[in-house]
Amino acid sequence: MIRISGIFSLLFGMGLVVPALGVVAPDLTGEAFQKAGSLHVDGKPVGMEIAIDGVIAGQVDDSGVLVIDNIPVGEHVLTATHPDYILKEMVVNVPDGFFAQVRVELDEKVYGTLTALSTPPNVQLYVDDLYKGITPATLDLPTGSHQVLFRLAGYRDVTMPVMVTADKPAEITGIMEPIAPSTKTTPGSGPGILVTLLVTGVCCIVGSYLQRKGN
Repeated sequence: MIRISGIFSLLFGMGLVVPALGVVAPDLTGEAFQKAGSLHVDGKPVGMEIAIDGVIAGQVDDSGVLVIDNIPVGEHVLTATHPDYILKEMVVNVPDGFFAQVRVELDEKVYGTLTALSTPPNVQLYVDDLYKGITPATLDLPTGSHQVLFRLAGYRDVTMPVMVTADKPAEITGIMEPIAPSTKTTPGSGPGILVTLLVTGVCCIVGSYLQRKGN
């Protein structure tokens, strides 16, 4: 009897199910017991940053490998970035209790030349919302489409699209238009009040004359 009581005590201590006594075992499917695995990223170039589902996980070091542990089992989006390379995204599947291995190689960015001019000169220059200096300017930019913004105090902003290619330099000119000064008059000023006073005076004189003539 003592031995049986000891077994029941052990079962209670472990939180196991004992149907006859109506004891419910803990839920082993919650977050605390979530299944996880590892991901081995074999990547190039060195210094490439790896993010899993938008969360930065680390960088590929000189060994060319980044090991990411405790990733929930299932599919995830891996994003690889480097300032001098083209971003790459891919879907990876992490198995339960094992590691998945993936090879990621980024393609180098290809650059072209853009010359930005403006009338008048010395205008602030922005490319893709990044300040690039004062016109005239010659820039090395990744090939592809870009948005160029010219900005100068007292002038309207000018935004222009431009396509940069590796085989032919691109050139763009922003023609700035001055902002016309406001011609709106404030109440009680300008010729309007003078006209009103003049008309009022004439009406008074005419009215007075007619009144005298009638008498």
